[in-house]
Amino acid sequence: MAKTFPDAIKRPEQLIYIGPNLPGGVLQRYTVFKGGIPLHIAETTEKCPAIKGLFVPVNQLSNAEQSLKTAGTVENTLFNAVVDHVRGGK
Repeated sequence: MAKTFPDAIKRPEQLIYIGPNLPGGVLQRYTVFKGGIPLHIAETTEKCPAIKGLFVPVNQLSNAEQSLKTAGTVENTLFNAVVDHVRGGK
């Protein structure tokens, strides 16, 4: 019987942030993170919860980018909410 790579070994999920850049370099668009949303932006996500919705699995980047461009989609709405927050609106 051939030896195979064990299916039980799981790798941490990689997420990519698809939202706008946040001031002060807190978070940059297209930054990839392993193992979930980073703790160092917890305060920022408390002030603007929409940011959390703009972390997507790397393998879904293409679909998420398409949704960002389509008015009324969840991703588009979240992106605009973050832009408003950055501009001081919400």
